[in-house]
Amino acid sequence: MGIRENFRKATGFDPYTFQQEAMESLIEGSSLIVRAPTGSGKSEMVIIPFIFEINEHLPSQMIYSLPNRTLVESIGERARRYASYKKLRVAVHHGKRPESQLFEEDVIVATIDQTAGAYLSVPLSMPKRWGNIFLGAAGSSMLVFDEVHTLHPEKGLLTSVAMSIESAKLGIPFVMMSATLPRNFMERVKALVEKKGGKVEIIEVEEEHGIKSRARRKVGLNTGPLFNDTSLTVKEIERQAEGVDKLIVVVNTVGKAQQLYLELKANADRPVVLIHSRFLEEDRSQKEAEVREIFGKGSSPNGAILISTQVIEVGMDISSAKLLTEISPIDSLIQRAGRVARWGGKGEIVVYNVENYSPYPKELVESTIDALKGVELLDWQTEIELVEKVLSKPFESYLDPYKFYERLGGLARAVYEGKRSYVEENVREAYSVDVAIYDDISNLNPDDAWKLKRLRVDFRVLKGKFDQIQVAEGEIYRVEENFIIDEYESRYTLVPVSDKDEIMPFEFYVITGISYSPELGLLFDGSGDVKRFKFEERDKATNVVEESRMKKESWVEHSRKTLGVLKVYMLPRYDYPIGAFAKYFGVSKKELISWIELSVTLHDLGKLNIYWQKKAGWRLGEEPIAHGFEKRGKLPPHATVSAKALERYLGEYFEDQGLAKVFYLAIAHHHSPWSSKFQKFKLIPNVVDYILQVCPLEDIETSIIHSHPAGSLGFNYLNVAEENEYYRLYGLVSKLLRISDRLATGGESYESIFSS
Repeated sequence: MGIRENFRKATGFDPYTFQQEAMESLIEGSSLIVRAPTGSGKSEMVIIPFIFEINEHLPSQMIYSLPNRTLVESIGERARRYASYKKLRVAVHHGKRPESQLFEEDVIVATIDQTAGAYLSVPLSMPKRWGNIFLGAAGSSMLVFDEVHTLHPEKGLLTSVAMSIESAKLGIPFVMMSATLPRNFMERVKALVEKKGGKVEIIEVEEEHGIKSRARRKVGLNTGPLFNDTSLTVKEIERQAEGVDKLIVVVNTVGKAQQLYLELKANADRPVVLIHSRFLEEDRSQKEAEVREIFGKGSSPNGAILISTQVIEVGMDISSAKLLTEISPIDSLIQRAGRVARWGGKGEIVVYNVENYSPYPKELVESTIDALKGVELLDWQTEIELVEKVLSKPFESYLDPYKFYERLGGLARAVYEGKRSYVEENVREAYSVDVAIYDDISNLNPDDAWKLKRLRVDFRVLKGKFDQIQVAEGEIYRVEENFIIDEYESRYTLVPVSDKDEIMPFEFYVITGISYSPELGLLFDGSGDVKRFKFEERDKATNVVEESRMKKESWVEHSRKTLGVLKVYMLPRYDYPIGAFAKYFGVSKKELISWIELSVTLHDLGKLNIYWQKKAGWRLGEEPIAHGFEKRGKLPPHATVSAKALERYLGEYFEDQGLAKVFYLAIAHHHSPWSSKFQKFKLIPNVVDYILQVCPLEDIETSIIHSHPAGSLGFNYLNVAEENEYYRLYGLVSKLLRISDRLATGGESYESIFSS
């Protein structure tokens, strides 16, 4: 059955011409850069070919990245529906709903920060010790970046571009999609991909008439208030609301939205709803549900007014006949216009002036104002022309080599430091901070502080409110996370902030003297009912069986069992990326598989350390132990010893020393990605006899290091910027090794890891 028939089977419709072209290009191995209007079926043209071509013409996994949780939930539900045709597993993964504990599902729909965290070995919602398993997924999956225009151009967008280019270089396709990408940006990314040896096609919708949702739609643009210097006030909202059942109002700041809501609500003749970014998750979800009930498809005809900020620009499937908005950059304005006559019919968007352009760059807003002169109708062709006129020059500058190099450096720093704040630094749309409120700091345990519910605020807003908080005798504390290398937990401390210049982006702050209201959101005064946020579970750990409670198992038995799991489950599962890496490095798939099997078989060589065996209760002449023993004191670390003992052998075995580093680190890091040191070791007598029972190797006796004093691995990470192909292969090998070891150790089935 061809892809057209599969598409019809899954959706009930024939694909549009651009969808057909895109799907065929994907199956032929090309990456895609797509510019198409909202509601044109971009998601379907990516998800459907993947589910029918998984591990054949397309990779073993797809990670579909989106800018916000609302979109993740929406696309996740559609992905589940389509994936059911092939009984594929789908996970929705964002900060409030991290469904995927090991990024092992076939389709993972995630926020962009979660994808970046996985790619940088620093999962944002799971323990750090699983970092290289997450990298194994992000570095070998088909990466899809949707609504990329919403990402910070020099952070999230460039991070997405960097990940995409390196995927295409390895022969692993990516997809980048938006309604408002300028042509020169798409062509520049295409050129960068092709320079690295990848294949990419630009897919554009030229005419909207053939797209069902757009053909019957006509949206007028009223810029009279903008050019008459009219502001958006309550009186103006009341005037525009006459004769209109449902009205959407969009302003640029939370403070303005709260002010308009309070003034309008006092005398409104219909329900007024407020939504913005400074609500706790449960309150925002409730408000979103209310908004969809009133303004969603098939909603009741009862009248209402919605006061909102930029949060409705993407992910909110709502519509009204009229929308009032403050001026914003053209891509933002087009997204706002997408909430007008969304399912056909006539509509109007009215644009107002503002006193200052915050939070947007002044030059982008001024260029938009200039471009809107004389525009009276917003159709697809007009939107493209406006995008080209306003965004071509800025987007060209975003791919400036210096900025691109700076972003690559930021990615490398995140991997090296292993800090979640450094991951967020490469993604965030704004320089933001996480904020919690708690009115009794003296009785707050610092480790509990990390578990407080929180919301996100622009750090400049918090700095601007510093004096107000001080006057109200409030206090600000930074929650510092101190990583202890090679340990599985962190320690937290509360550091008082005594000066506004100490407030830095991407940090977490607990504040007294401010408040919260489920109706209005975060308030920088005491007028809200809530003075203290509740605690929630964070960093949920996956189940790990303690060695002392396992069934007794010899070292040889465990090595064979782990290799068996690899062969039965993991190698078939990851056939596509293994083939892609083999082709890139110029070796046969069979040869690459033999290297992976070697690393898996000997991953616990460090347990044949006489110091480890003695702590495990082993006696000379007995079979060396792997699991199921009574410990006699603390066991010395064995993963890094395994790698050090094999260092010489790997160095002699591989002509490409980059590959030697890949397998060396994958073995060293099969318990923790940041392990960097090993203790003194001495391998047990007859160690070679045991190695040869599981892995017949020539010259192993003279090649392995039998004993060594304590020391450092020499290096403990691969550079994501300069050694990307090795970094990604390290992730894949680590994932195959660690999941095989986990299943062999815990006696679990492969299916069990999706429901732990």
